[in-house]
Amino acid sequence: MGAILQGESEQFATVVKSTGGPPRVFASGELDLASAADFGRELTRLIDERGPDVVVDVSSLAFCDARGLAAFVAAERAARRRGGGITLAGVRPQLAKILRITGLDRTFARRTAL
Repeated sequence: MGAILQGESEQFATVVKSTGGPPRVFASGELDLASAADFGRELTRLIDERGPDVVVDVSSLAFCDARGLAAFVAAERAARRRGGGITLAGVRPQLAKILRITGLDRTFARRTAL
């Protein structure tokens, strides 16, 4: 596994790894107003460069606000336009509840582990 992209802010970090299948993004920290725009741009760039299917491991995500959700939604739309989709892996109960309340649980494929 080799990292092909790494981003980091004060409270949010991502590492993207590729193992021959869809790229896997490991997100950790707080996905919020301060980090969501950069995260969304990076996901869209990854979709453009590596293909429309992306797995995002959110098991280390401590917090996700509305801007974070919007970044996921925008990336999902970009992936679907190209025939793919975003899979969320390692969704913890707090994020699962937010996805359920907003109806986004029906938008993203989910896996319990990578």
